[in-house]
Amino acid sequence: MLGEKDKIGLLSVTAISTTCIIGSGWLFSSYLGAKIAGAGVYFSWLLTLIFFLLMALVIGEIALIYPVRGIISRMGAIAYNRYFGVIFSFAIWLELIGSIPGEAQASVQYLTGISPHWANILMVQDNLTPVGLFLTFVFLILFWAANMFGIKLFAKINNSISIIKVLFPSLIAILIISMSFHSANFTAFHGSLVPYGFNSIILAMTSTGMIYSFNGFQVCASFASEVKNPRRNLILGMIISIVFCFLVYILLQTSFIGAMDTKTIANNGWHTLIFTSPFAQITTMLGLNVITIILYVDACISPSGTAISFVGGGSRVLFSMASEKQMPRIFAILDTKFNYEKRATIFNFMIAVIFLFLFHGWAVLINFITALIILMYMICPLSLMAIRVGQENSATTGYRLPMAWFICAFLFIAQSMFFAFIGLNDMIGLAAAMTILMIIFLMINIPQEKENKIADILQISLPFVVYLWLLTLLIFLGPTNYGGIDAINYQWFYSIYILIALIAYMFFISKKFVVKCQKIRLKDNVKIVE
Repeated sequence: MLGEKDKIGLLSVTAISTTCIIGSGWLFSSYLGAKIAGAGVYFSWLLTLIFFLLMALVIGEIALIYPVRGIISRMGAIAYNRYFGVIFSFAIWLELIGSIPGEAQASVQYLTGISPHWANILMVQDNLTPVGLFLTFVFLILFWAANMFGIKLFAKINNSISIIKVLFPSLIAILIISMSFHSANFTAFHGSLVPYGFNSIILAMTSTGMIYSFNGFQVCASFASEVKNPRRNLILGMIISIVFCFLVYILLQTSFIGAMDTKTIANNGWHTLIFTSPFAQITTMLGLNVITIILYVDACISPSGTAISFVGGGSRVLFSMASEKQMPRIFAILDTKFNYEKRATIFNFMIAVIFLFLFHGWAVLINFITALIILMYMICPLSLMAIRVGQENSATTGYRLPMAWFICAFLFIAQSMFFAFIGLNDMIGLAAAMTILMIIFLMINIPQEKENKIADILQISLPFVVYLWLLTLLIFLGPTNYGGIDAINYQWFYSIYILIALIAYMFFISKKFVVKCQKIRLKDNVKIVE
């Protein structure tokens, strides 16, 4: 266990979350968001802010009750048991590890904008070349090296990077606004602030890197056992980072929309925009050559800072899964000299390399990661309510979320709705992948089970898998915009969808289901350690 002097304070907690939020997303999200929703993208950012602030309050209470390594991946097993929580743990772990090569790919992809020569060397038709893959691999090695010497060195590196990551995007946005800003752009197309309707607002949240970017706020919770005065610093650090980064993203979004040519937008709309290195191309057109150079440098620094934090968070997640008997116990061993998860870190590096060679472009990888993010967060509201149902110690932490039942219900239903906007194909892929992982997990663990009946294990393991497939079926029957066959119109689709989500929420937090799950957990005799 770390001594108090070795733990990190509010500044480092805030820096961890800030570094994770302002990563590769700032390089592309403003462009992609405007392309999909026009100026309506501001509503997308606002909804994203509200969603993640509520998530921070939920996660904060759980992390204060259980300040353990990798609490995000562990909360499902703690609140219910390892069988129910394993789907979410896999989603969290894969999302973190898969995001690391995504950050490296973003840097390499952005560098293609330097010149056509560089573009041909690094990428061909939006896919990394062998040279591009090798350069991305070098980035991965550097990311892991920064995490090999414990939390204090990690915090020093991360604090420095976070300052640069905030200053550079903000400076670039302010300079662009000062050089070229056309206020008419916000309603130039069809005279509307929301030219593409409500669907485009939610679609921008799920498909342009917004959810992917803000997802990084929770990484600091994986360091809960390493934080000074976590009752104050953990929740406050998450909230400060979310609000601050929201303002940075709004500044970037404003600079991008304001810099566009008004006539082009008015005649052709936002959908026709085509950029490969958005802000670099804008600063080049404005003659800001020095800023363009700085931007390319930051295109390496910002994603790198995020990836370094994800390496630390990912190793703690795998450590926690092993502690909960969801992964082999060999990953639940700390290196005593540097206080880091040596075996988990090495294994995660190998998984990240696999991701790198499976997905050769940022956009393709981010679509897959976003689906995992949506799934992983569904366990948070469920876990808080399950902890309150099964235990009373949440009242002793000094912080208790007001109106928790309603807030958690809203979050769970919203997360369920996000699946419709990722589309039928991605939803089928996600449901199939989680089903396969669950089957493999059960096939390995059930033969070793001595304390619990197989029927009981299946009754608490399978309902959420069924829920995922039920949502998939509904999306299939729903509007064509979501990939469906249009057998159900929008009104009935949303009504049925929300009703099913609410019923599922009430089932998963019901006392009967929670108590049954927690009885199985007690028989597993898992010790909650930092």
